[in-house]
Amino acid sequence: MKAEIRLFASFKKYLPDFAEGQKVIMELEEGTTIRTILQQFGVPIQSVKLVFVNSVRAELEDIIRDGDRIGVFPPVAGG
Repeated sequence: MKAEIRLFASFKKYLPDFAEGQKVIMELEEGTTIRTILQQFGVPIQSVKLVFVNSVRAELEDIIRDGDRIGVFPPVAGG
């Protein structure tokens, strides 16, 4: 199965070399969680503020499904 993972803001630096911009499309095994992918990328889990799957708020333990689009955000501030 394939899924699209996007890392935003300061998390972009954790994307693998084969990433296209701020996203990567990966072939994943059934049962893979969002946490597993982020750990593979080296993203500090304690810094994850928001996770969305297909534009809906998600949790790190959610299982990725074929065709999912995952977005991961660190804490951000604006003014």
